[in-house]
Amino acid sequence: MQTDTERFPRVLAAFEEGVTRGLHTGLQIYVSVDGVPLLDAGFGDAAPARPMTPQTLMPWRSAGKPLTALLLLTLLDQPQQQLQLPLSHWLPESVGTDKSSLTLADLLTHQSGFPLTDTGWPHSSWDDSVRTVLQTPCQLPRGTAAYHPQSSWFLLGEIIRRVVAQGQQTLPAFAAILQQKLLDPLGMLQSGCGISSPDSPEIVNRLPVLYERQHGELNVSPASAAPWIVTPSAGGNLRGPISELGRFYEMLLRSGRTAQGLVFAAEPVIQLMTRRHRVAMHDQTFQQVIDFGLGVICNSARYGAALVPYGFGSRCSDSAFGHGGAQCSIGFCDPERRLVVAWAANGFCGEGQHQRRNQLINNAVFDDLGL
Repeated sequence: MQTDTERFPRVLAAFEEGVTRGLHTGLQIYVSVDGVPLLDAGFGDAAPARPMTPQTLMPWRSAGKPLTALLLLTLLDQPQQQLQLPLSHWLPESVGTDKSSLTLADLLTHQSGFPLTDTGWPHSSWDDSVRTVLQTPCQLPRGTAAYHPQSSWFLLGEIIRRVVAQGQQTLPAFAAILQQKLLDPLGMLQSGCGISSPDSPEIVNRLPVLYERQHGELNVSPASAAPWIVTPSAGGNLRGPISELGRFYEMLLRSGRTAQGLVFAAEPVIQLMTRRHRVAMHDQTFQQVIDFGLGVICNSARYGAALVPYGFGSRCSDSAFGHGGAQCSIGFCDPERRLVVAWAANGFCGEGQHQRRNQLINNAVFDDLGL
């Protein structure tokens, strides 16, 4: 009987090509069809003399944004209507700033106008980051399509805190809310927003060494250690075994139901999140036309599969959706094919090199599955 890795020789070849080209030393990957895992593996090394395994705690970076988006949508009583409420409704301190009239829909579809605001993460506190985002003037007019790597996601995370607190003076931490209300119910028990105890014996040997490619060589990245691995960021610092990100997409594939058949999110909420809200707009950050749902990228191969950054490969159906993480990861779901793919590498190799790697690995999955 073939092992799961033997069924995916092209994926392994794509990984090995990346090692040869100095893009990474290790890769963690998860593939399932109709909720049945076909590949859950680690290739190469997570650190010198330590192999990558399915249990390694990988950074997802922005590939974790859909979790924050869905958490928010599940907390709203009337999401369709409340998505259009101004930011001043949720964050009274935004009154008097140029962000007070923005809506949750603007934030979730990356049309808020402040993509380049430096939040201070990971050196600033959560409260300071929120304050900085609110007080820094917008760089672009509202409605401009421009991907926000971090800035708007601190506001979304803060709104989640306010909604959960229901007027209480003490606000629960975003990471704790995410754990209690999304990760734990979905059985994603090894994932989190930041790592609270990176020096504990059960954690330290599961942390990968992360590399940055500079002048053709891999150098250890400061993102391998504190404060990067411990400081929460609602849009950029989720991490854990990549199989758990895959299971999140399997829940979306089941229209909001867990593997045990329990309803985590109502089907209309999943449909609202994953349909196209921002369509055929040129993204000023990525310099490409990219469609967005609410916190997810909708398959934009219709605008040129080879050009779309953080795309899902050339053979995904038009209904596919997901999200990539900066120069390292991706998770996506193809509802027509009942396919879920999630992977993370330990090398930040530059945007151009990563986009080529992304296409190679995603297309290799389709090749190995015969799709």
